[in-house]
Amino acid sequence: MVLFTMMSPAALHAAQPAKDYEAQIRWTRYGIPHIIANDFGSLAFGEGYAFAKDHLGSLLDQVIKVRGERARYFGAGSGNRHLNSDITFRALGFVEQAKELFPKLSQENRETMEGFVAGINAYRRENQASCVASVAHWGLGSDWLFDVTPLDILAYNQSVIATTPNLGDLIATAMPPKADSSEPVAEGLPIPEFQQASNGWALGSERSLQGGGMLMANPHFPWTGAFRFWEKHLTIPGKLNVYGVSLLGIPGVLIGFNDAVAWTHTVSAGKRFVFYTLDLVPGHPTRYYYDGQEREMTVKYLTFDVRQPDGSLKKVERELYSSHYGPMVNVAGFEWSAKRGVCVRDANANNTQFYDQRLAMNQAKSLAEFQQAHARYNAVPWVNTIAASADGRAWFADTSATPYLSPAATAGFTQRLNSDFLAKIAWQRGVALFDGSKSANEWQNDPTTRSGVLPYAKMPQLERRDYVFNANDSHWLTNPSQPLMGFSPLQGDEATARSLRTRMNALVLEGTQKFSLDALAAAAINNRSLSAELLRSEVAARAKSAGSVVIEGKEVDLRAASQVLAAWDGKYNTDSVGAVLWREFITLYNATDTQKAGVLFQNNFDPKQPVTTPSVLALPKDGTDTALVNLGRAVLVLKSAGIALETPLGKLQYSDKRPERIPIHGGDGALEGLTNVVGFGTNRTSLEPFASPASVAGSRSLTKDGYLVNQGSSFMMALEFTKQGPKAVAILTYSQSGDPRSPHFSDQTALFGAKQWRPVLFTEKEIKADPALTSVKVRGKRP
Repeated sequence: MVLFTMMSPAALHAAQPAKDYEAQIRWTRYGIPHIIANDFGSLAFGEGYAFAKDHLGSLLDQVIKVRGERARYFGAGSGNRHLNSDITFRALGFVEQAKELFPKLSQENRETMEGFVAGINAYRRENQASCVASVAHWGLGSDWLFDVTPLDILAYNQSVIATTPNLGDLIATAMPPKADSSEPVAEGLPIPEFQQASNGWALGSERSLQGGGMLMANPHFPWTGAFRFWEKHLTIPGKLNVYGVSLLGIPGVLIGFNDAVAWTHTVSAGKRFVFYTLDLVPGHPTRYYYDGQEREMTVKYLTFDVRQPDGSLKKVERELYSSHYGPMVNVAGFEWSAKRGVCVRDANANNTQFYDQRLAMNQAKSLAEFQQAHARYNAVPWVNTIAASADGRAWFADTSATPYLSPAATAGFTQRLNSDFLAKIAWQRGVALFDGSKSANEWQNDPTTRSGVLPYAKMPQLERRDYVFNANDSHWLTNPSQPLMGFSPLQGDEATARSLRTRMNALVLEGTQKFSLDALAAAAINNRSLSAELLRSEVAARAKSAGSVVIEGKEVDLRAASQVLAAWDGKYNTDSVGAVLWREFITLYNATDTQKAGVLFQNNFDPKQPVTTPSVLALPKDGTDTALVNLGRAVLVLKSAGIALETPLGKLQYSDKRPERIPIHGGDGALEGLTNVVGFGTNRTSLEPFASPASVAGSRSLTKDGYLVNQGSSFMMALEFTKQGPKAVAILTYSQSGDPRSPHFSDQTALFGAKQWRPVLFTEKEIKADPALTSVKVRGKRP
């Protein structure tokens, strides 16, 4: 039941604990809920109720996914997409894990899970017709709407913490060959790329005009699917007062701030999992050697209901095999044969303490308490942490779950990269490959943390009074004046070339400038392109001098292109003329070309000058100037698409918020070298439909409709601690609601396109002064 009444925070706090859940939700402009309750269960009830209003369809889709029931609802899918998803999630056993874990959660976390679910279900039951309409663009009906359970939410949360769901097709298609066959059953699949990235800056007192800490949060996440953020303000007077975002379906705050500390995360460059090769027993492809002894794989027998075109359900059976390390995988180049198999072990497979750590971070009253939350639980799954404190300190730590190798295993792995072709190839693909036949390669245990993971004390950390940052390269260049060295190779490379985006982040932060809040926010969306700053003038000069270039026997005029590039300021704003041409030019190279001497740069990376090298345009070789050839190809691509060279970026780059087409600024981090990253990616996490226009031949990102943006800068927040408390501005780039009927489906996207920040309302005075303020009190039965 929803009562449309107003209740002050003081009155709510003074109220006696009710038998029913009771929370107050106050929505401010842009649909941001400020939720107040007297206990964790009631707070979560209000959070779940408000969340369901914006993203019920997305949550139900994820519940079905983790239950392993997509094929039941939607059929096997193209290329067995849905069935493979079901096989993976059933094989990984998140539902069973949730059943075992739920009774072991702390009281606060059990109450949170129960309350969150009760709020979601209450909203759905009270607003059934509206909920049906909200998921209409999914092509779903009322039969798809159902009550969720605390175990559903816990299982889903565990699936987000884990890493192996990203290897879904590799797990689902791994099958043993016949005993008398040397051929693998299925062709191996490529290791999928993890699309999430981010920038995070923390400034200390030396770089802050106010003297307190400052934070820039800029996660680069999808604008569609499950890995979107939802914004909230959660308060239990006297116990909790935290503002920020979490991924859809996850209660609490993952990125945000309270009165003492502000924090953000970036995806770590370290390894969350490793592959193990297994030497198989001849004639027995499900048996392997371990220290000279034979071991039998374990097997799960699974049955799935698969919807047929006529609506009937067909039973499909599968067997899933695992070694003692983890499930078997079907990887290109490492297919399961009669002689060898490959399996995976996930450092987050036994991560059950993240909920306690998240709560401790949300409640931290100082940076010391915030750090102690990391030390005590050591349960951050796959991200770095960048934090700033009210007393003017900046802290970086990569405490993400990392396999703990013995010194001998570490040395053996390093040696193997130089001597073992398969291990070297796997490492180039971003995966550590170990010999699973030797117990020496098992992960180590430390009494201070859960089994198999690196202890907190051995993880890279840095606290400073000027700044720390991360842009998804490893910990090494957290601050260029104090490189972090000597850590496990599984936590990332050291003294190696950084991405253009990392270098641009460092250039923005270098020097002695003291930042105001406005200056920090402006720096995050300045849209400077490092590749353009390093190379544009020379490319334009060579094009002017040459006048033209011959491509496949045809002469291409470069004079107009030269003029456009010479006049461009090297930025990717919506009115920028030259950004489109530069994009089509620079994206003809590969990201690896930006980190070494070769076809793009003539000078190599210098670890003593990591921010400024490489930097000089490569010279022509064997009579061919690759830069001019690529510029000519860019001209031809745009001409073939009917696009003038002087077209402003905003005419082509857009967000599809139908019926709106919103111009978007920003660009690529790897080749264009921006901090404000936007682009297009495939939605692999949910079944929500999204636009995917046909590509233009010869271009990496141009489509017949332009440059469609559906990933990149997401929850952007600039914050400073003042004597009066935290002050922040923010933009949730894709907006708060996933319901196309909502006014909050596109309002912040328009803000982002116009480079307009909105104030974050945190104090009672700020919230009450908002002219858009609405309030409801929600109640529900406790279980």
